[in-house]
Amino acid sequence: MGMKRVVVVGGGPAGAATAKALADKGCDVQLFEAYPHPDKIHKNAPKAYVIALGQRGQDGLQRSTGIDPLQIPNSIVSTHMVRHPKNNVRKHDKTPSLIIPRKVLAAQVLDAAKAAGVQINFEYRLMDIKFDQQIAIFEGHGGVVTKHVPYDLLVGADGSKSKVRSLLNQNVNEFKVMRTEEDSMEYQVAVIPPPFPFSGMPETSVHAWNDKKYNSICLAFPLANNGGLLFAIVYPEGKLSEFKEKHRIDGTGYDDPLFHLMPDLTDVVKEEFVKQLEAGEPANGGTCVWCNSLGSPKHGVALVGDSGHGMWPSLGQGANCALESAAVFSETVGDIVAGKVTLAGKSWGEVVVEEFNKRRHADALAAVDLTYGGIGARKSRGRNNAPLSYKAQVVGMMLLNKLTLGIVPKPALIRLMMGQPVPYSTARKWNFIYEKLVCLGAVLMITVALVLYKF
Repeated sequence: MGMKRVVVVGGGPAGAATAKALADKGCDVQLFEAYPHPDKIHKNAPKAYVIALGQRGQDGLQRSTGIDPLQIPNSIVSTHMVRHPKNNVRKHDKTPSLIIPRKVLAAQVLDAAKAAGVQINFEYRLMDIKFDQQIAIFEGHGGVVTKHVPYDLLVGADGSKSKVRSLLNQNVNEFKVMRTEEDSMEYQVAVIPPPFPFSGMPETSVHAWNDKKYNSICLAFPLANNGGLLFAIVYPEGKLSEFKEKHRIDGTGYDDPLFHLMPDLTDVVKEEFVKQLEAGEPANGGTCVWCNSLGSPKHGVALVGDSGHGMWPSLGQGANCALESAAVFSETVGDIVAGKVTLAGKSWGEVVVEEFNKRRHADALAAVDLTYGGIGARKSRGRNNAPLSYKAQVVGMMLLNKLTLGIVPKPALIRLMMGQPVPYSTARKWNFIYEKLVCLGAVLMITVALVLYKF
């Protein structure tokens, strides 16, 4: 078959994992990343966001790269979730979460990819793709250097604002971006140094608050090496800027929002929190992206991770889903290399993308649907509050789960958020169809029982 030339665009965790997996399978892989090595950026910025990898993400990383997630330095194994202000401590089901800064995870996988033989080109931006000639054009070092790189397979792993996806959508008829939805929530982070601000709780706990008045939430993640807690607060778009402006004018802009969101924080912690919020700027939560395909088989171009199935962070599935996609892609290529999937007269790149799309597209679309329509998402993200029927569905399934001693499963979205690796397509069926039928059936049975009892 000969050594296949592969170009990977994007050096995040999913792109680096895909590059390493393909190099391990004998491909000649070049990876192009628009930014410097993660170790060279944000070096003194502990506020770079963290990733919580559940069982799905941990399995995806190990399947695609062979890296044991639990051996990654500067990561923390978190076994508990604490819901404030009632301090309700809940232990994670089965597999604990792995809390790790994104730049640490990306650096670890990039270094492993380089050791596997991947040629990594930092500070190169994709400018164009000549699809018919299968040539990618990159500019590097401020436009001083231009590279024309031929490929047998090109993998776009360049995030939810993907240039690869945009070029496909503009130039390839059979590929379409069906829909995109910008998040209507904004995020800001603050790092609260030790000592640990909560007593009597496991120090590796993830903490959560929510506030109905301002439609806001906050998550606090433990940082390794006694680095304190990274707080990520989420408010409807424009609110954080509004609070900041009011605080600039009279010094009270954050008082009421933080009091309602986190009433159990000490004054010292709140003071540090406000100081960091004043110094920083809010960021948008991202984009939900629905595509009719995860690439173009005809042109040997595949989309892995957020480039093909971008999603908001509301369910915490972005990195988990992306690493699972990298694993599916790796296994697809492995099966083709092993002869389990025949080329049948098609090019190698065409078969790779075609087979990957068959195996992953439906599940990827389901993940985006669940994020957009799920808990903390469209129904309560600064747009419309969750309808009573939806709340009743979630509460009903939780009650039935307890009453039947687990025979009726917990709501699918709760299982996803707890890190259980439920297939996304299965979770979507449960969330949008089966749970409604189960709850309706329970109501009918109770109604019949009451009628029979009365008569």
